[in-house]
Amino acid sequence: MAENSNNIKPDWMDEARILAAQCWCDPETEHRDMDAVLCEAVAKRIASWMQTAAQEHRNTEYYRDLLVRCGKSIGDRAFIADDGTRSKDVLCAKIPEIIEADYIHGG
Repeated sequence: MAENSNNIKPDWMDEARILAAQCWCDPETEHRDMDAVLCEAVAKRIASWMQTAAQEHRNTEYYRDLLVRCGKSIGDRAFIADDGTRSKDVLCAKIPEIIEADYIHGG
């Protein structure tokens, strides 16, 4: 679920309720009657995990974008793999190596 245009955190409860309810469809639980109170409690925890995962994804994308910007500023070296092939995208893992060579080891 995407964040809305007002940057208000999305409510993951609808999706979480569906996931929690599906637990009663699993072969090991399909013979049990659904417990709506338990289902809601599980859904709340699932929604919390989904929100945490969504925030983690946004954080990861933010920091990856910073690395891509740095790599583009560095130039060609940030696009060249160890085997010499050139990537169409910045190789984010190369950036620390380049920074260390240029600024720490005096390259």
